Amino acid sequence: MTSSPLMKGPGTQGLLYRVLESPEQVSALQHLPPPTLARLIHHVGLEDAGELVALATTQQLARIFDDDLWRSTRPGQEERFDAERFGLWLEVLLEMGADRAAARLAEMDEDFITFALSGLVLVLDMDVLLMSHLHEGEQGDGPLLDKALESSLSHELDHFLLISRRPESWDAVLSVLVALDEAHHELLMRLLEHCCHQASEYIEDNGGLYAVLTSAEQLESDVAQAREERREREGFVAPTDAAAFLGLARAGRVGDDPITRGYARTPPPSVEGARPGQPAPALPLVQLLQEAEVLTSQPPAALLGTGGDGGTQAPATMLREALAWLQDESPEALARCMQELGYLSNVLVSGCGHAGRPLRALEAAQVAIATCNLGMEEHLEAGADRSHAGGWLAREGLVPSFGRGWQVLHEDVVMWSARTFEAALARRVPAGRGDAAKVRAELARDLAAGKPWASRRRWVHLAPFLSKAAFAAMRELVDECPVFNGNFLSTWARVDEARRRVEEVLAT
Repeated sequence: MTSSPLMKGPGTQGLLYRVLESPEQVSALQHLPPPTLARLIHHVGLEDAGELVALATTQQLARIFDDDLWRSTRPGQEERFDAERFGLWLEVLLEMGADRAAARLAEMDEDFITFALSGLVLVLDMDVLLMSHLHEGEQGDGPLLDKALESSLSHELDHFLLISRRPESWDAVLSVLVALDEAHHELLMRLLEHCCHQASEYIEDNGGLYAVLTSAEQLESDVAQAREERREREGFVAPTDAAAFLGLARAGRVGDDPITRGYARTPPPSVEGARPGQPAPALPLVQLLQEAEVLTSQPPAALLGTGGDGGTQAPATMLREALAWLQDESPEALARCMQELGYLSNVLVSGCGHAGRPLRALEAAQVAIATCNLGMEEHLEAGADRSHAGGWLAREGLVPSFGRGWQVLHEDVVMWSARTFEAALARRVPAGRGDAAKVRAELARDLAAGKPWASRRRWVHLAPFLSKAAFAAMRELVDECPVFNGNFLSTWARVDEARRRVEEVLAT
């Protein structure tokens, strides 16, 4: 039995107690924007968040599912549904009782529930199963099919046979389906009919029932497209679209591409807050979440910095001055630029990696700012005053600046550095069939493909042939999102400094 989250560690225990201690806080919780509630659940841990999930509204849960149940193996790749994670959500929902969990599912989109259940159970019509059994028997696979069925977790419900596709989730799935049968029988029959139809097509396309029972492949559905459309309306960018946008930017073709045009046609996403017609979350709850670092209290303007060199925050003087001018002279243009900055940050989160991992949200915002500033320096003359820079920004927006800045980073930092290091390694790594020679060949291949960072996980074999400083510089600068001395590059001066550093470390 799952223990109560209030019995967990002191941090989680204290936070949950404070969130749940008063009716006002509970009411405020139900009016939190879904992304904020998702961060709270993630902070607590889904397995320990049963009380929070029980209080969440169906609308909040449906929106959280859009984010939490889809995964990609790396930035820019298509996201796939995580059936195992959905099974865990069912277990957490069952903590409030099978009948209430079933009621929540009954309120959600039928297509989504059909799709999600299909990843956990194979639904077969008993008559069709008999015909499949006869067919497999004719081909000599009857005994194998009998053995596969006997070893599978299964349950007969009405005229359907439910077969588990994920044994670890079987108890939770069966409990929810039985509860749906009792309280929402007609809905359950529709769900099972749809699941059965999908299963029939899947079995036919994948070599028969025995092959399916011994396969781990997942069913597909149009649910993914519906999800992407919902997320696009809220300002999210699909990973494949984000990767395509960044590829166009590297090639100098951003701005008039279908992705950006589609974004321009989309109404601006609403600021994260209460749902229309609902009261805003109680201020004490927001303050509580900020204290627990579930939410950040840092204002977006602080990302522009003061020109210092702390952390990854690099100076963005021209952009900062231009936005300050817009604040006084054209608030509408400033609002449009901030919306574009959010769009560009979402592109980077979805489609870009840094040091072999996805960018975090704060890092993505910093990269977007730094890249836009670099692009503005490329577009405008050095020393342009704030009115000139602000006027240009009001006319053009941030997307062209980002596109040019991203192209500069790719061509003049990443590719230039990669070619320089590859030439040095060609002289230093002995020819042969050793690991270092193979990795150097991979680097040359990746460089020719325009993605010299692709094999960075294997660069450790190249370290003995470079100085410590040179290897560190290579790992910083030959990356999809390069940095220099821990800072995202935001000015031409820093680009030139980074290139001089490469030459210095390779000369020693």
